[in-house]
Formats: sequence, C-alpha cells, structure tokens
Amino acid sequence: MTTPSVKARMPKSVRLALVGVWVQAVLNLAAGFLLLAVVNDAADHGQDEGAGLLRFLAVLSLLIAGALLLCGVFAGRRSNGIRVTVVVIETLSLLIGVLGLLQGGGVSVLPGIVFALAVLRGFSTVEARNWFDR
Repeated sequence: MTTPSVKARMPKSVRLALVGVWVQAVLNLAAGFLLLAVVNDAADHGQDEGAGLLRFLAVLSLLIAGALLLCGVFAGRRSNGIRVTVVVIETLSLLIGVLGLLQGGGVSVLPGIVFALAVLRGFSTVEARNWFDR
C-alpha cells in the first residue's frame, strides 16, 4: 500500500499498452485526415459518388483518435472509465480487423489485429484492473 506522499508506479504492462494506444491514436489521426483529403479532392473533381461513406469513415477515424488521445493523456488519473474505453475501442478494432481478414483483406489487416490484441492484453491484466480501480 502506498502512502499519500508516494505516487504509485504504473505497471509495465499498462505502460507498454499505453504506447500502443498513442501509436494507434496517431495512425488514426493520419488515416482520418488522409481520407478527408481524398474525399475532398474527389469532390473537387466531380467524383463525389461514394464520398459519403468515406467521409463517415474519416470522421469516425478522427473521433476514435481523439478518444484514444484523451485516454492516453488521462491514463495517469487511474480512472476505470479510461480502461473500459480503451478496451471497448480495441475490441471493436479487433472485430473490424477479423472481419476484414475474413473478407479477403489479406496481410494488410494483420498489424491492426496484432496492435489491438497487444493493447487488450495490457489493459486486461489483473495489474491493469488494480491500477485503474485505485
């Protein structure tokens, strides 16, 4: 048990998983902005057929990136809501990756699946639960 003057250290598994959260947040930001640029470029050239779905995916990617960034920033506050949010986002990411793999996405979806599994593993350990439950 720690005294109020001594700050508890974040478990190593949570720190490593948090690195994955930051990497995914940055990659989602890049993907979201890239998709928006593609949609806007296509609209500028009169090729806006199917642009609604791409715009939705771009905004969704940016929202997920924002949520992951917030979770990364506030992870030190040890709120269980942060852990639950990350677990939900990573579970959805894992499901989307597996569906993409089953639909013939090939090797390109494997890094997303591996990242999601690594972060899920880090945030689902007993140490992580204890850390975030304070």
